[in-house]
Amino acid sequence: MSEFLLMPRLDNHGVRRLIGMPDLLRTGSISERMEAAGTSVSYASSGGSRADAADLTELQEQIGALAKRFGFPNEGRAAGRASFDAECAQWLVEAPIISGGEALRDDVWAFVACCIAPEVVLWRFEDGHADRFHGGLRNTFQRLWLRARSLDRGAGAPQRWQLVEALSEDAVVQIVERPSIGGDPMLARAVAEAWLATANRIGARRMEDVTRRAVRRIRIDNEITCLASLGEPELVSRLQGFFDEAAL
Repeated sequence: MSEFLLMPRLDNHGVRRLIGMPDLLRTGSISERMEAAGTSVSYASSGGSRADAADLTELQEQIGALAKRFGFPNEGRAAGRASFDAECAQWLVEAPIISGGEALRDDVWAFVACCIAPEVVLWRFEDGHADRFHGGLRNTFQRLWLRARSLDRGAGAPQRWQLVEALSEDAVVQIVERPSIGGDPMLARAVAEAWLATANRIGARRMEDVTRRAVRRIRIDNEITCLASLGEPELVSRLQGFFDEAAL
């Protein structure tokens, strides 16, 4: 496999076209889906080598194998799907096939969802909502990559992926999908660390309302203070204070 792979990209017209072909999404091959998308599939003009059929098939097989551990294609409870999210998030960051600037593109993730693993999308989200196929924060796989990228403690850190595994879905949405927080991995990790410490103290069941109150305060404070400019000890103390106050 090439070191720098240019992934196929799928524009919004192509996403809408493929969503309108549910049988193709469920049972078609990668090449059949790409053919159906036609000129909506494109590549960057330079910067690396194009991912070939073998690369795309490898990605499909690896995502499918991971999903099968949690009940795909015929089973899977809510807890299992949440565990799939955590495992897949870690794998997507560590997998060499989607990396660098390619992983930052919405249309790359749209291609993954529509042409590589749409059957996994439909297993993970049975309603098949269009947002799970289009690129963006709600894309089935892009949201997981963003989650792991924001909450990764670093390759040498003990319990590197603890935040990815421990945070509730609501907490992830409140932290990672808020651009003012999720756009800065250092701030996102610090908020997540405060969430984890508070959840360990008061119990995860109480955290939904606590998180929403704390994140509101954090977003307001960030407009005034620029939290990312604070040193780590001061940042951690400040954020923990917001969570402690919200938990009262």
